[in-house]
Amino acid sequence: MTVSSESKVGIVLVSHSAKLAEAVAELAKQMTQERVPIAIAAGIDDPENPFGTDVLKVQEAIESVYTDAGVVIFMDLGSAIMSAEMAIELLPLAQKNHIKICPAPLIEGAIAAIIQASLGANIQQVIAEANGALMAKSSQLNVDEAIPINIENTQNKDDETPSEKIKITVKNSQGIHARPAAKLVAIANNFSAKISLQNLTKNSHIVNAKSINQVMKLAVKKGDEIEIQATGHKGVDALKAIQELITNNFDEAEVIVKKTPKILTTPDTNNKLVGTPASPGIAIGNVVRDRAEILEEVEDYPVENSEVEWEYLQLILQTAKQEIQRIIDSLSEQNKSDNNQADIFQAHQLYIEDPTLLEQVHQLIFAQNCCAAVAWKTAIEEMITTYQQLEDPYLQARAIDIKDVGGRVLQLLTGTSRRTLNFSQPSILVAPDLTPSQATQLQPNLVLGICTSAGSVTAHSTLIANMLGIPMVVGVGGQLLSLTPGSQIALDGETGEIWLEPNQAQLQELQAKQAGTSSTFQQPQEAITQDGKKIPLMANILGVADTKLALERGAEGVGLLRTEFLYLERNTAPTEAEEYETYRGVAEILGTRPLTIRTLDIGGDKVLPYIKQESEANPVLGCRGIRESLDTPEILRSQLRAILQVSHGHNIKVMFPMVTSVQEVRAAREILTEVEDSLLELPSFPGVGNIKVGIMIEVPAAAMMADQLAQEVDFFSIGTNDLSQYVMAADRTNSKVAHLADGFEPAVLRMIQQTVIAAHQASISVSVCGQLASSPLAVPILLGLGVDELSVAPPAISMVKKVISQLNGSQVEAIARDVLQLDGAKSVKEYIVGQLGLVIV
Repeated sequence: MTVSSESKVGIVLVSHSAKLAEAVAELAKQMTQERVPIAIAAGIDDPENPFGTDVLKVQEAIESVYTDAGVVIFMDLGSAIMSAEMAIELLPLAQKNHIKICPAPLIEGAIAAIIQASLGANIQQVIAEANGALMAKSSQLNVDEAIPINIENTQNKDDETPSEKIKITVKNSQGIHARPAAKLVAIANNFSAKISLQNLTKNSHIVNAKSINQVMKLAVKKGDEIEIQATGHKGVDALKAIQELITNNFDEAEVIVKKTPKILTTPDTNNKLVGTPASPGIAIGNVVRDRAEILEEVEDYPVENSEVEWEYLQLILQTAKQEIQRIIDSLSEQNKSDNNQADIFQAHQLYIEDPTLLEQVHQLIFAQNCCAAVAWKTAIEEMITTYQQLEDPYLQARAIDIKDVGGRVLQLLTGTSRRTLNFSQPSILVAPDLTPSQATQLQPNLVLGICTSAGSVTAHSTLIANMLGIPMVVGVGGQLLSLTPGSQIALDGETGEIWLEPNQAQLQELQAKQAGTSSTFQQPQEAITQDGKKIPLMANILGVADTKLALERGAEGVGLLRTEFLYLERNTAPTEAEEYETYRGVAEILGTRPLTIRTLDIGGDKVLPYIKQESEANPVLGCRGIRESLDTPEILRSQLRAILQVSHGHNIKVMFPMVTSVQEVRAAREILTEVEDSLLELPSFPGVGNIKVGIMIEVPAAAMMADQLAQEVDFFSIGTNDLSQYVMAADRTNSKVAHLADGFEPAVLRMIQQTVIAAHQASISVSVCGQLASSPLAVPILLGLGVDELSVAPPAISMVKKVISQLNGSQVEAIARDVLQLDGAKSVKEYIVGQLGLVIV
């Protein structure tokens, strides 16, 4: 049963602190399956003193979520109550009768109410659930255990249908905590039958299974036996659905806690761990560990204004959550049936938002006058100790997650840079996870391979590992972190297998595979089709390390230098000198080979703490790419100055991302001209090289206007990743629709064709730098559409050149014509496979 959001009770959160209200709303949203109209009226528009409430804001919030189902308002203390009451008085009489102020506490009450509203409850049921919110918390703390629970909620009291019961043992590792409880309650509310629940192991009260507070009050742990009773229409069906949920461990992966892996000396698969393959290749070497540690020493300082200190902490926490959200977003493109890794990082966000933790930090800041860093460190260390002292091995293992989250926030609070990974000799890196800033420091000649207990195949660090050609396996699990530093392991980045102290037979087999793989990385011939057409093949890179790797693999230049990695995971923007050194280092390696530098591409899934970026309901369609650069021209000017200073004597190209209009290009070029003029006034400036200016074609608007845009620039580069999602209206980070954002869709291919035609009519070149350029099935299509140049990750260069060498012009033109007439991506791929007998070694 799905209830339309228009018919659900609306929720308004009124608080002195905007950050607190946002955290409450976000936490509740993560526990609901259906959308609930929620509005926040918190804080005031005063940068120096943002705490307070505004009557007009409350009124606007009520009106924004108002429906005939009603609106419930939750508040903290003081002026919040007065503001809510006054806001109601400003509303029409017809609306006033449908608006209720709830006395329940803001955090517990709002969360309970939002969950209940998501299930389609009426306003009285929502308020009742909110008012009972503290009961579940009290029970968890063994307070007022004798309080009776009323299970006569939404059920039909006149239903005389006989009751049905089942008994079942809960086996998932964490028992019925918040998320499983939310799933159970959601299923129970799909049925009109009266459904109750009892923890037989603890001889608890019988509670209403349609109330998340009452379900959580039972504190059901792993191994507890529960009894579920259903009375009324389709009661048997309800029991079957709930039984299936519990039998399937609430769709949570079964956690098997292992001790330190046993090392075997015989050819046995028991000396293996298995994770998710992330970057291909074989690596054999000794373990080097990188642990997520809390900073040992944090300098305290006198706090003059506790409210300012608290607000500063809220900003830092928001930055940390944004960092974690980037990791979560990147997981949506992996195996849709495996959400274990995403769950790990969603839990990290919940740790940051944990009300108990924040209450303790708040107490330390306001009552003990601690600075934010000391208060956070104190509270986090107490939480780590609590987890480490638990008897349950699975819960003990969560201490490393708390340590990881705590360290992330503490480094942001103290302005401490991420630790540099130092290797004295070639080794394999073992870590809980790897940040992009750490990954960019890796040297392929010293880092033979990477294994992470968490991580994602689509995370930025994985992308970097691929570009550096470092074999990588992610998502191995906590047992990976028990490996002894210095012990020998081997990994296969194509299968996700990891061998612990591999025996001689295993080593020989892996070394043979490694030798066969490495032979494909020898300097390949130029990319020339069978009829003699040369296709320039460039590399997508991040910095100096992978520039060298790209040339070794046969790249003829750089088609995309992703500059955003200079800006990520730091508290301040890089200086012009830092940017200059990076660009100069790459340019000197390339000499006169082409170097295309894309200006800062942030927004959407990449946010920066030092740039004021407003929260966006749909960041994919928000202020990103060139829009953000034009909105922060001082950062763009600094970047362009660094690029222009490197240009003398080199073949530099500047490329602007996510262009949608001619006006954006002209505005960006105007800033480029201003920067160039200012540099030419300097007596020591050697002059600007023959810089070409291009744009990324990533949105349908740019493809449709390609004929006019081609008059403004020297080249196009097509970003097929974003172009696919915008053409197909399918967010790549949304697991439900990500599969639709397929570059093989004829609609996307037609956009590429239109772009190429417009470019060639204007006598400018077209490159493709998205993932499609690395696909052996897509290369024939792109060449047939007339694409002039391909730019790929360094490890893919050899493979793409081999594919090109097996093609001819008339063949690929015929292929391109045919696939444009097919009905979908699946048909296109099947056609290519049927037409070409590609041999890819």
